[in-house]
Amino acid sequence: MALSDLAVFSEYTYSALTEVLDQQINLFNQASGGAILLRSAAHVGDFSDVASWALIQGLVRRRNVYGTGSVAAKELEHLVDTMVKVAAGTPPVNMPPSMFTWIQRNPEEGGAVYGQQLAVATLADMLNTALIAYVAATRNNAGVFTDLSANDTTLATLNSGARKFGDRAESLSVWAMHSTTAFDIWGAALANTNALFSFGTVNVRTDGFGRPFIVTDSPSLIDTAPNPDKHYVAGLVPGAIRVEMNSDFDQNIETSNGGENIARSIQSEWTYELGIKGYAWDKANGGKSPNDAAIGTGTNWDKYATSDKDTAGVLLLVK
Repeated sequence: MALSDLAVFSEYTYSALTEVLDQQINLFNQASGGAILLRSAAHVGDFSDVASWALIQGLVRRRNVYGTGSVAAKELEHLVDTMVKVAAGTPPVNMPPSMFTWIQRNPEEGGAVYGQQLAVATLADMLNTALIAYVAATRNNAGVFTDLSANDTTLATLNSGARKFGDRAESLSVWAMHSTTAFDIWGAALANTNALFSFGTVNVRTDGFGRPFIVTDSPSLIDTAPNPDKHYVAGLVPGAIRVEMNSDFDQNIETSNGGENIARSIQSEWTYELGIKGYAWDKANGGKSPNDAAIGTGTNWDKYATSDKDTAGVLLLVK
């Protein structure tokens, strides 16, 4: 294998990753109605901070025209939204030259397979990690979390969870749920003898209020401890979850001698920024370059939004 072939192989691998991943991101953003945003960006450092003006509480007061004395001042303050940088990578993947020459295949084919599989795995990792963070942040906020796991899961269950947003419930645009939950809802709907909803060809796709279902068997939606038979349902607002690739994908191909056959392996690494609307990553508690355990710890996500209705959405625990 010539050195020029190795350069082509490396370039082809990167091209395959970029093409497939961009297509999947576009499809998922559209399917979620913009509630889960997977996009490309370029962030410097361990965190990304965005400041906005806080709502001034009690801005209007009752004034006594006959009174005297001083009035306590209000402060104009900033809210800081902090996203955290998550580092990801692959283990070395062995692709010895003899694997391809023995079967008379072009090494570029291995690069394409690696790139395509890595694109799918990367998207799954970003989605699962984002849901880990969302569950952690919202479960730690009693103002948006509801435990409805004592009863069967139906469309009414979703309605009960949406109640947490009160008069802002219409801002919840989509439900993200495990397939177990989806089948429970569909089964209850099919057994509805009053025919309160029309489901077309026996496929329930919304909650009756126009909110579509995103069904994904993400392990992040399973309450593994202490209730592995219970699941989470996320009611999301637009822009609830942000995952931003940092355009820093890198890889290394290593060839070594000394064995029975020439050895060659490939290893890749990259980072992405993760943020939840209304919740800031706690730099002191959560730290830098967090693992899944840290991302999934509720106290590492501090609610900075003044109102719960200005956060990412609601969370339900269901059967």
